[in-house]
Amino acid sequence: MIASDLLQKLEEFVAAQRPNWPGWAAVALGSGIALYFWLPAEPALWLGPLAAAFALGAAFALRRTPLLIVACAGLMAAAIGFSAATWRTDWAAAPQLTRNIRFAEVTGRIVEIELYPGSQRVVLDQLEISSEKTGPLDVGTLPARVRIKLAKVTEPLLIGDWIRLKADLQPPAPPAVPDAFDFRRQAYFERLGGVGFSLQPPVKIHGRPVGFAPVDGVLAWFDSLRLSIGRRIQAELPGATGGMAMALIVGNQTALRADDVQAMRDSGLAHLTSISGLHIGLAAGIFFFGLRALLALVPPVALRYDIKKWAAVLALVGAAFYAGLAGLPVPTQRALVMTGVFFCAILLDRSPISMRVIAFAAILVLLIAPDALVGASFQMSFAAVLGLIRVFDGGRAQFANLRRIGRDAPDVTGRIIGGVERAGVWLGTLMLTSLIATLMTAPYGAYHFDRLTLYGIAANMLAVPITGFWVMPLAVLALVAMPFGLEHWPLQAMGWGCDLIILIAHWVADWPGAVLLIPALPITGLLLMSFGLIWLCLIIGRWKWVGLAIFGLGCLTPLTARPPDMLAYADGGTKRLVAVMDADGQYRFSSTRAAKIQAETWLRRNAQEKRLPFPQVAMILPPLDSHQRRIDAMRLAVPAIQPEPELGDSCTADWCRFNTRMGYVGVVLSEAGAAPACQASKLVVSLEPIEAGCRSADWVIDFFDLWRHGTHAIWIEGDGSFTVRRAADVGERPWALQRFPKPAQPDETAPAEGNSSTDASGRSDDPES
Repeated sequence: MIASDLLQKLEEFVAAQRPNWPGWAAVALGSGIALYFWLPAEPALWLGPLAAAFALGAAFALRRTPLLIVACAGLMAAAIGFSAATWRTDWAAAPQLTRNIRFAEVTGRIVEIELYPGSQRVVLDQLEISSEKTGPLDVGTLPARVRIKLAKVTEPLLIGDWIRLKADLQPPAPPAVPDAFDFRRQAYFERLGGVGFSLQPPVKIHGRPVGFAPVDGVLAWFDSLRLSIGRRIQAELPGATGGMAMALIVGNQTALRADDVQAMRDSGLAHLTSISGLHIGLAAGIFFFGLRALLALVPPVALRYDIKKWAAVLALVGAAFYAGLAGLPVPTQRALVMTGVFFCAILLDRSPISMRVIAFAAILVLLIAPDALVGASFQMSFAAVLGLIRVFDGGRAQFANLRRIGRDAPDVTGRIIGGVERAGVWLGTLMLTSLIATLMTAPYGAYHFDRLTLYGIAANMLAVPITGFWVMPLAVLALVAMPFGLEHWPLQAMGWGCDLIILIAHWVADWPGAVLLIPALPITGLLLMSFGLIWLCLIIGRWKWVGLAIFGLGCLTPLTARPPDMLAYADGGTKRLVAVMDADGQYRFSSTRAAKIQAETWLRRNAQEKRLPFPQVAMILPPLDSHQRRIDAMRLAVPAIQPEPELGDSCTADWCRFNTRMGYVGVVLSEAGAAPACQASKLVVSLEPIEAGCRSADWVIDFFDLWRHGTHAIWIEGDGSFTVRRAADVGERPWALQRFPKPAQPDETAPAEGNSSTDASGRSDDPES
């Protein structure tokens, strides 16, 4: 009896959620995609379709049990998401570089051009790559695309041009630390096999056909148009003003100055530089109301036809054109789909604001680009819109009543007072919108960027009206005027608004405590907080408040996480870095300049503002004046040097010693420091190759370990044991960095499989020479 009552209540609960079933279908679809990216090995292509067929068969067999049918539908949606992710990965397959190539001769066709302050960055396909060391790369190792920042350009470049240049190339980097952003995975889905910078101006190759496929030709046309518009904007609005105008009109954020980008982030205005719902909505609204007003000026048309629907169709075309001009990044795709559903609802005389709109948008984006799910752009844009729709759709009647305040006043005075009250309502709505968007995106900002902006509401209250009522209308007017060469005055007026936005960003970013740095949020915390927010927004009824409890559990997960005690990184060049956590929980670095990207990531994930140097107290050690004596000293079973305990943490120019819970840890900074570090330490982390077995050390991580497996994160436990995780070990996935295998030493233990380093390294060929 109790079981049947519970089952009946559960069925009633599920039935009550029917209006939001499309939203839960999108959640199930995303769960299948998330499962795919969580797997440690690449699944077979047939696995997802088989699971979907099984779920469909189970739903048919259990068709008399509504709850089980709903469960099978969710499993089928998850299987479809899993299948979409596997197929997308298979479609995007292309070689990626596994080692640096210096002084490479690169020939290719330009498919993208990004304008930077004072330079350009190009993406090339149809590649030919060779160097003196590697020779020409064969088809099996030749990337489909590479991205190169040009040091100098001597003649104008266009989409479709063939160029030849000399460049230093390197593989797309794996995560800077385990669980951090994986640029190599992102590059894989962009079919980007290498990045680098040119060593000389590119030389155009004339006479080769452009040869774009039909779809690629359309995208190339949009890219060419975006480039042309960007250059015209730069000609009219040089400097920071032009960079902001380009970001708002064509979505080119690379044209912004670094300090402006940082100020926009710190002030909570970074969303303004990414063409998303705000920009597409404003552009579509300008097209819709402007076209409707123009059609109303033609009485024969306005009186005989539904000009509202005419304007909706033309506005959708204009919004689609603007989205194509922006390059269709994920926020733009989501905004375009939602705008399309909005105008289709107008055409069908339906309400355009509902949870179904965002559900259909999410499903479409995830089916087209499943890899977008793991990116900050998808997560933040959909979270913000989900929260806004939940609040404004749920309070539709209340907001409608507020908008009617003062409209029915009998006299002029009452109408003026009502107008002032409606202005207050508008201001309050703007504040509420900023608050909701800030709260909904906070978990994703914390996870991806390790920071929270505290004054975003104030900054948005100042900058969003300027963007909506000044900058964007003038941007649309400038685009319309460009074919006639009349864009000068619209762009100049737009530039004044851009300057105001930049001024507001810097002003708010300079307020005390504008940014709160927070330690790295575990992935379990992000998942719990995401599910809590989704539950809160999609569940109908009082059970929705359970979402707050789930969200709260996610907020507690940082208490269970502990940052690594040591981090070490080395590539094939000069980027070599070690960081050791001191007693105050701050990382101290072996260099204050090397490996900038890695150091910034380590600092950010530790909520630390600046690099602190290694301790500079010199240790007095006996000299080892010959190469052979250094090797002999490393082979001693008992250390020849017994450091004094009272020395504690200390450094020389060649090596450092740190007193930890497991004993002494040695950090080798140069080849000469290998011998004393091996003699005095239980664990040795070396930025140089270890020439021979380090017999007195229990564990050695040397240059070749770091080069092959990326950043090593080391946690030292209270009992003296320690754990090592390696950033490049992401499992057997197509985007995993595969270096040359490490040769096993005949008298050493072979390297252990898995996510750890286990032995002292031997000398091998220089990987990047």
